[in-house]
Amino acid sequence: MCKNNSACYKKLQFAECSVMELKKTYPVSWVVMQNTIQECFKSMSIDEKRLLILASPVARTSNATEKDSITITAESFAQECNIKTHSAYKSLEEASKSLIKRYFCYLDEKGRKTYCNWVIRARYEEGSVSICFPDEVLLMLKEFDKLNPYTKYKKDIVLSLRKDYSFDFYHLAKKHQAMGKFEISLEKIRTEFGLPESYHDLSNLKKRVINPSLEEITANTDIDLTYENVKKGRSVVGFKFTVREKPTPKLIVPERDQNTVDMFRSLSDNQINMYSSILSKVSSISDLAGAKDYQAFAIWISNILRDPKSVREETAKRIFKALRTETDFKD
Repeated sequence: MCKNNSACYKKLQFAECSVMELKKTYPVSWVVMQNTIQECFKSMSIDEKRLLILASPVARTSNATEKDSITITAESFAQECNIKTHSAYKSLEEASKSLIKRYFCYLDEKGRKTYCNWVIRARYEEGSVSICFPDEVLLMLKEFDKLNPYTKYKKDIVLSLRKDYSFDFYHLAKKHQAMGKFEISLEKIRTEFGLPESYHDLSNLKKRVINPSLEEITANTDIDLTYENVKKGRSVVGFKFTVREKPTPKLIVPERDQNTVDMFRSLSDNQINMYSSILSKVSSISDLAGAKDYQAFAIWISNILRDPKSVREETAKRIFKALRTETDFKD
């Protein structure tokens, strides 16, 4: 667990990949992090986690260094996290201020305890924050191999979660998805999640942390997550979680949809701006807006028109269908 005045005694592995080894690459729509980073940020606020998740693909795809600033705008923060734009300004500033105060500890290659801030520098200006990560954090966001085990998931899925501990349970579930199950002791869940004393009571832990988190994950993500008690005698000492991937829905769509992606690539910027504004007020897709206002929803739609693969296929197809049936667009 890592927070302001605690240490994460995890040995960071600065192993270089062989020159001949092909590094895996992932698009910006995916969050990919070494498991070490997840084990350290569990005590962070939900907005701090969101900021790290949004910065992660940028750091990876731009091959950022300590000198490079990664900028996240309040507008994109609101859009990606499905919150009101005016709320995003404050959330983004507070998250960046909290991150720069946080540090973690690791043992270097010589076994020396080394302390490191999560963020070297944070600059907040006119609706955006620019942050610089140290090499240690950048390594955890960029290097993925057998020596640096990692977990990956779709960015839009994890950012749809809104409860404090859902992020942590989702990452654990995706980490163990191939095995289909994992166990965690009662003591470990309390310490690694950075839970306050009020959650040391078992019934309160289940009611306030485990049950609402698992319900949200099952309702809003690509997996079903359930659990059962692990007992020693009559006492509960931990939990066994079961992870099941949801079946991909088979969509029956008109043949025209087979060329939808190519069709949207032919749209000009002016067309995208115009039709995204129109679609933001269309009732047939209004449920996709969540808490977004018209402006934020229009920006979200415009990003899909530019890159249909940035969201789930069924979501993109609903946008495409609305464009064809609810506007004057002619292909």
